[in-house]
Amino acid sequence: MDTFTVARIDVSQNDLPWEFMVDRLPTVLFFPCNRKDLSVKYPEDLPITLPNLLRFILHHSDPASSPQNMANSPTKECLQSEAVLQQGHISHLEREIQKLRAEISSLQRAQVQVESQLSSARRDEHRLRRQQRALEEQHSLLRAHSEQLQALYEQKTRELQELARKLQELADASENLLTENTWLKILVATMERKLEGRDGAESLAARREVRPKQPEPSGTPQLPGSSPPPANVSATLVSERNNENRTD
Repeated sequence: MDTFTVARIDVSQNDLPWEFMVDRLPTVLFFPCNRKDLSVKYPEDLPITLPNLLRFILHHSDPASSPQNMANSPTKECLQSEAVLQQGHISHLEREIQKLRAEISSLQRAQVQVESQLSSARRDEHRLRRQQRALEEQHSLLRAHSEQLQALYEQKTRELQELARKLQELADASENLLTENTWLKILVATMERKLEGRDGAESLAARREVRPKQPEPSGTPQLPGSSPPPANVSATLVSERNNENRTD
């Protein structure tokens, strides 16, 4: 880290030389140590990923890639330093790979848990759908039963109304019959009394006709101080009795 520096440049606040002008942001500019003339831009057609970025940095950090050092043979110290540097990069990459593998394993476990939860949720959804269909069928049956009960209730109501009407008619007819019966009883009693009065008058008249007429003696004794009844008294009594019979 003492030989490697990462700096961020805000191109809206800082002007760069024309050879470092870029068409997209963010981008990477690499400036090798003591070799500023070999500064390069990160290829625009290459995605900015960790492997590509490390490969780009390692490629342009190698002194052997510079044209001026092609003729010079590398020294032993340079080779050792380069080997140590590459070994450090390799160790760093291995650690990063281990971290990525651990993250991948954690993501896979999380994926398994999520898939298990999704499977449980799907089972619950299927169960709820079956319950919903069963409830809908029960609701349909209850609605049909309710309609049948409503129709039966209306039918029984009509029958009860018809029975009430017939009972009212029977009550009215019974009342009329009772009235007529009362009048008939009164009429029969009246006729019976009339017949009894007529029979009594006829029997009295017949009795008078059957009784023989005897001549009264001229010297009929009379009570002292009494006078003989007039001749029309008996006829008057008979007519009064007949009038009383007619009134009854």
